[in-house]
Amino acid sequence: MTIGIIYKIVLLFPLIKSFILGRKFSFSAQNYLFIYLLITVVNEWTSFTRNLINPDVKVGLQYNFYFIFCVIFFSFFYYKILTNVLKKINLILMILSLAYIFFLTNFLGEEFDKKIGITITIFYITNSLLWFYQKISFFDEHKITDDPVFWISVALLMWSCFFIFRVTPMFFFAEHDNEFLQFLKIGQNIINIGMYSMFFISLIKSEKRLNQ
Repeated sequence: MTIGIIYKIVLLFPLIKSFILGRKFSFSAQNYLFIYLLITVVNEWTSFTRNLINPDVKVGLQYNFYFIFCVIFFSFFYYKILTNVLKKINLILMILSLAYIFFLTNFLGEEFDKKIGITITIFYITNSLLWFYQKISFFDEHKITDDPVFWISVALLMWSCFFIFRVTPMFFFAEHDNEFLQFLKIGQNIINIGMYSMFFISLIKSEKRLNQ
C-alpha cells in the first residue's frame, strides 16, 4: 500500500512539470506528453480511490481502455520523431496492435486481459528500439542522454521488461502463490517510480533545449 501511494505521488511531479512547460513553451514542444501524463494520473488515482471504497472492485476494463490509449498516444509520439521507413513501421505496428486488441482480446470484459498487457509491452519495446536504431544510425554532436526521448525510451523499455514478466503468469500466481503475486505488485510500483522519474528527467532535458 505504502509503495503504491508513493508511486502515485511521484507520478504527480512529471505532470506538474509538463503542465508548467506547456504553459511556458506550448504543449506541442514536449510532443504533447502532458496529455499522456494527465490521463495516466486520472487513471491511477481513479483506480486507487475505487480500491479504497471497494477492494473487490474490478478495474480490468478501465486498464484495457487505458492501454489502448497508450498504444495510440505513443504511436503518434514516435511517429513525429521517427523518419522515412521507420515511420511506416511505427504506423503498421499501431494498426496491428489495435487490430489484435479489438478482434482477438476481450477488451470489453471486466477482467484485465493479459494479452493486451503483452501487446503493449511488445509495442513499447519495438518503438523504443526503432528510436535507438535511428539515433545511433544518424550520429549528431549531442550526447544521447541529453535527448529527452532517450529517457522516455529507456523508461518504456524498463517498464515493459518487468511488466511482461509480471503479467504473463499473473493469473497462475493469483491462484497458486498470492504472496509472490503481491511481491510482483510491489516490484511493479518500484519500476513505475523509476519510469516516471525518467519522464521527469526527460522534461528537464526538454526545458534545457527549449531555453537554448
